[in-house]
Amino acid sequence: MITSPIHSLAFIGNFGGGEIILIFLIVLLLFGAKKVPELFRSLGKGVNEFRKAKNDWEQDINEVMNQEPIEDHDFSKTEDNKKENSDSVSSESEKQTVT
Repeated sequence: MITSPIHSLAFIGNFGGGEIILIFLIVLLLFGAKKVPELFRSLGKGVNEFRKAKNDWEQDINEVMNQEPIEDHDFSKTEDNKKENSDSVSSESEKQTVT
């Protein structure tokens, strides 16, 4: 028998009506009747911010994945150019010391 992940969490187990009522009563006793709506409101705002950040992050990743790939760089040509530049710099410094 396969259960969907919505109905059960592997580390918690199944929640029934009794367990949910018990949890709500414990929250009500801990925070009081006046603080519970504020608590759930702030919890809802936090969940919405988390979802928004997750969606933005996924959108950024998708944009990068859909971009054209960068062309490969030929490092042997740049190494040759660096050698030529360093040779010309050393020859110029030799010219300056001679004069």
